[in-house]
Amino acid sequence: MKEHTFKDQLSAYIHNRLEAQYYESFFDEMAKTDTVLLESWIAEILDEDETQQLQQILLPDLKSVHLKILENIYTIDPPKRIALRRMRFWTWASCAAVLLCVLSVLYVKKSSTLPDDRIIWYENKNTYAVYELLPDSSTVILYPQAKIGFDYNKPSSRNVQQLQGRVVYKVHKNKEAPFQVNYKGYLTTALGTIFSIDPKDSDHVLIKLMEGKIAVGPVAADSRSLIYLKPKEEVLVNLNLQQMVKFSEPELTKSQPARVDKELRKLIPNLTANVEWSNQSVKFNQTKNVQLLRVIESLYDVSIICDSPDLLNSSFTGSLNSKESLTNFLTSFCQLNGCTFRVDNGIVNISNSGRKEDVQ
Repeated sequence: MKEHTFKDQLSAYIHNRLEAQYYESFFDEMAKTDTVLLESWIAEILDEDETQQLQQILLPDLKSVHLKILENIYTIDPPKRIALRRMRFWTWASCAAVLLCVLSVLYVKKSSTLPDDRIIWYENKNTYAVYELLPDSSTVILYPQAKIGFDYNKPSSRNVQQLQGRVVYKVHKNKEAPFQVNYKGYLTTALGTIFSIDPKDSDHVLIKLMEGKIAVGPVAADSRSLIYLKPKEEVLVNLNLQQMVKFSEPELTKSQPARVDKELRKLIPNLTANVEWSNQSVKFNQTKNVQLLRVIESLYDVSIICDSPDLLNSSFTGSLNSKESLTNFLTSFCQLNGCTFRVDNGIVNISNSGRKEDVQ
């Protein structure tokens, strides 16, 4: 039997269109065909049929299928005894082999279309920042509208997809499994550290290191193309131009007043509160604490977590000079609101648990 003829009959058999008179010659030829080649032909036939939607199917009872086929054949053409004697064991085995090959290909194709349910998603729909604990014991601060997906399926990898919003990562140390965050094709890699990824707009993202070391670069970049940050350094990524600009700590310290002014002039008009910024001074008039703390974050370049909804909903009236230290402001704030605070590597935790202030 020529190759193209057997492949045509194989296609007909797969689609249940092979006539009964060709069964014997078909199985004879299949017994002579290499198994690897047979599997490749089956895959090729299935790929050609793009209009059919493949479904995962259960393995049928081969004996029942065979008896049903014989019953239909007997209705038209009663069997002869000699034909039954020529049905040999390898014929059954060949039939089973073909069906198993077909089912395995169908299963692979069906499985490849299933959604990836290994990723654990975290999203902050609140108006304030929240803490989340990841499965690897790392913690993240999710700012409003932030959304990430964490894939911890493989023991040797910890991968995060950051989709939107500002996120601060405090990575649990594991030298055997680098912690990687992918934001729009740019990868931030760390072993154990604290850093933030802050999208400024659709084309720019600011990555800042508070503790440890991180490497930043495109997903496919080699080690020579990466930018390595030390504590209090930043890199601004232009996603549109695919450019990275690194800022050292001295550069950031020098430009801080101008940057604060720019941040506050951009932030304050978007607040639903009476807040004024002029001459290095901020004035608040019955401003909700949740919005007050956003201003403080921009003014002192920190991240603030408050675990008390009641405290966030309280209001504040007063003024603040940018030259006043963060510690002095938080001390006064907590005396007024009956709370405590702790500062650690640019992260401020405010709580009304009654603990004594612990400032580092």
